Amino acid sequence: MLFSTLVFFIFLAVSLIIYYLTPPRYRSYSLLAVSIFFYIYSGPAFIFFIAGMTLLNYFIGIALGSSTTDKMHKIILISGICINIGALVFFKYWNFLIVNIAELFSLFHVDLSYWQLNLLIPLGLSYYVFQFIGYLIDIYWKHQKAEKKFLHFSLFIMFFPKIPVGPIERARNFLPQLKHNIFFEYENLSEGGKRIVWGLFKKLVVADRIAIYQSAVMSTIDQQSATTIIFASVLYTFQVYADFSGYTDIALGTARLFGYNLMENFQRPFLSKNIGEFWRRWHISLSSWVNDYVFTPLAFKKRKWGIWGVYVSLVISFAIIGIWHGPTWNYLLFGLLQALALIYEYTTRRFRKRMSKRIPPALYNNMSILLMFLYISFCLIIFRTETFGQAFGIIKAMFTHSGTFFYNKPSTLFFILIGCSVMLLYDIQAEFKLLRFSAFSNKRWIVQQVSYALLIIYILLAGVFDGGQFIYLAF
Repeated sequence: MLFSTLVFFIFLAVSLIIYYLTPPRYRSYSLLAVSIFFYIYSGPAFIFFIAGMTLLNYFIGIALGSSTTDKMHKIILISGICINIGALVFFKYWNFLIVNIAELFSLFHVDLSYWQLNLLIPLGLSYYVFQFIGYLIDIYWKHQKAEKKFLHFSLFIMFFPKIPVGPIERARNFLPQLKHNIFFEYENLSEGGKRIVWGLFKKLVVADRIAIYQSAVMSTIDQQSATTIIFASVLYTFQVYADFSGYTDIALGTARLFGYNLMENFQRPFLSKNIGEFWRRWHISLSSWVNDYVFTPLAFKKRKWGIWGVYVSLVISFAIIGIWHGPTWNYLLFGLLQALALIYEYTTRRFRKRMSKRIPPALYNNMSILLMFLYISFCLIIFRTETFGQAFGIIKAMFTHSGTFFYNKPSTLFFILIGCSVMLLYDIQAEFKLLRFSAFSNKRWIVQQVSYALLIIYILLAGVFDGGQFIYLAF
């Protein structure tokens, strides 16, 4: 059930009616019921799997919270982590491991191809497995008490706005919200609705419009000029951002309609001045999860290694971020390229600080933002392709192909440029407050309403309503 379809909004409307007609003390039950229905509708075969994993981790959390010895505490934690990682590896990475192991064994004329399995990946598996692991580690570190109420723990995992593509929610952020009865408030509907509209604009007007141009270019890559390929690669960066942050806006807006706040996943990442800052603003729920549960503990453990401990921790952390996206070597390389950039930034931090004092701040900052954007755009060439050969082919074509620029339909490029400009100007205004007048956050009620009404009209006129699924739904 895609968040940009009419079916979803019919489901959402019915769910809201059921939710607010239910007495406040029982609304958690009705919300869990509609969340289960959402999961069954999206993938009925795996409702038993997510229910079983939720029940299992609930009891592991209880056992972890009630254990009295450090040894037993550690055994329970390691067992819980192994169970969750084992489930993730089996469904998502099994065939990848078998294929690569089979290539090695083929040197000895041993055939392992029959070990491959035709598995369907449960919806949201990568997201809720990380939620389980983070929850158990928080209990182990005594940052979170084990949740005793199974209803609340189930809703923490299965709350439908975050099931397909996150965010990777933290128990300490979401569980306390379940302790209070939710009452009908106009502000929740208003703010949630506005957030959903922005998400639809990013997805339907920006991301799916770019996807049309992308498809036309990448399906005929051998016939395209270098300029066209470079332009399409830059546009893909905007497409991924609009697609994923658009989903996040819809998810957060939907959660707000029910009176709940999910963690932010994006904070204007294209205004970052370096890669480190970019990852503090991009897919925040994943990058902060890896920082809290992998990088920081690992860097502390390897502190005797000095600067090499930091380097090793960065490589391992971003290898996890890369491979989290899927079972290909390209994703791993994408993560390692981020680690390489961060190692460079860490090593040259003092030199760059001296340079920033010698160059006019506006020039230095704008050049830093541009270089960051170009590096991310380059890395996304590897991210979007399945093999090194495909990625190398695109990069090579940027330097060797000639010809005229590919326009496709002029209206497509027009809508793309308008959409990207509006999206960027909105982020720039939110970041720097350059203009006193703001249409979408204006204090005057009528100005806000007219602005969002015009945005909805523009979505209806320029939106692509037969586009594909959200990019990150595949992860």
